[in-house]
Amino acid sequence: MSSIKLTVKRLYQLRDERMVTTQATARIYLGDRLVATEEISGMTESPVSKYLHAGDLTGPLRVEWDCAGIADMSVTAIERCPCCQDHEPE
Repeated sequence: MSSIKLTVKRLYQLRDERMVTTQATARIYLGDRLVATEEISGMTESPVSKYLHAGDLTGPLRVEWDCAGIADMSVTAIERCPCCQDHEPE
């Protein structure tokens, strides 16, 4: 089963020189086609990943985002075991 791994590498807003929580909207594209939109809130400087179910992932994946602060995200296509949702061995 194909999945999309959305990794939020950084997400925060600076207020009075302090990091505080913020919100972001991530839009995930397969080629030029929008395949998912995710609302994300919180604060992190350490990578946090979320897995999204997907169908055929033939083509390049990319992520764009809107954020009222600082954000950095990436997406990758992965194969997961359909019965337990664990990563299949490579």
